[in-house]
Amino acid sequence: MDPLPNAASCRLYCPLERFEKAKKVKTVNEKTCHVISNPYWIPRKSQKKSHHLQFVGEGKKGVECFSCSRKILEKAYYYCSHCWENYHKECVESPSLFQSSYHPKHHLQLVWFPGHYKREVLYCFVCNQSGYKQFYVCLICDVIIHPFCAINPTSLTIYNPKRHEHTLLYIPRKSNMVCDVCGSEKEIGYLYACLQCDFMVHKDCVSFPYVIQVSRHSHRLTFTPSIPYKEWNNCGVCQENINGHYGKYSCIKGCAFAVHTRCALRSDVCDGRELKGVSEEAYENTKMFDEEGDGIIRHKSHPTDHQMRLGKMIERVYDEIKQCEMCLLPFVDDGRVYRCLQCDFNLHESCAYLPRVKQFMLHAHPLILKTQLVTRFRCTKCDRILMRFQICV
Repeated sequence: MDPLPNAASCRLYCPLERFEKAKKVKTVNEKTCHVISNPYWIPRKSQKKSHHLQFVGEGKKGVECFSCSRKILEKAYYYCSHCWENYHKECVESPSLFQSSYHPKHHLQLVWFPGHYKREVLYCFVCNQSGYKQFYVCLICDVIIHPFCAINPTSLTIYNPKRHEHTLLYIPRKSNMVCDVCGSEKEIGYLYACLQCDFMVHKDCVSFPYVIQVSRHSHRLTFTPSIPYKEWNNCGVCQENINGHYGKYSCIKGCAFAVHTRCALRSDVCDGRELKGVSEEAYENTKMFDEEGDGIIRHKSHPTDHQMRLGKMIERVYDEIKQCEMCLLPFVDDGRVYRCLQCDFNLHESCAYLPRVKQFMLHAHPLILKTQLVTRFRCTKCDRILMRFQICV
């Protein structure tokens, strides 16, 4: 280990500067890396100053750490004015050798993978998030862990009675054992186990919600544990077979609809909120117009003092083709059209009947119809850009 001496007599290395001094090369997971054996600090008088690393106590949240490529969720981090990059406190103050509770069997060695950008992504075995440059690795087991994850210790036991009635014990070893919650056979994080029940679960799967709303089904879904003797339909998202031996999400009202656990929690399918005990949102008055009888309506996309009547296609005037003011498509010959009785404003019958709120199957949040003349909106819940006339509630 390399503890930091008196702060007044030393300065901290920028991780990039520290890597530039690493000469020893190793191969991990068939990729070449540089072994960082020097400490993360340097005496002020021993060498000239090149990089200037400064501590930011009240910075902007959500910037990316150049060392591990993870988001910095805290406001406190380091900034290098030479390479113009931000770093986790843990990524800067990383000893060259470290004993982590995630891998207590061997020491972890700090390494840097040069030139491995997005085309060659490496994954941390703890958080399963990608990274490209600095990692802790076990040179014996080829375990790869972010410095941020390695330095922040994990709990050796988890007690979550909502997920399992017994205390779960941490297994600090890579394995191909299948998680009983998500049914995944891949090495996605480490496992917690109940030896009494032969129950295995990934660390992130312990906190999965029990009741969710997905974009592919009108009813809420509830988590269903393994029921091996019941026949299940294919997954409603990926259409692959659902193994009844492992957990899945199924319709809370008994519809023949079920989804793999990890398919259900994809970001484009579900927002991941726990809805158990939360009342369902009621969208009242979903129509975009008020009826006045005799085929006359007042549409909310048009001034409310104007009336619109349902009729046949609008005739061409001087070979001009009229178009719908909502979808901007021309009118077909046999189509029915709502025409304003006060001005030249026209809508397809189907466009006039569009609901105010709609659940779109390719987006996790309900969409509300907007009629402003702009080209696109941004979802206020997930920051996704949506095309004209639709935005999240």
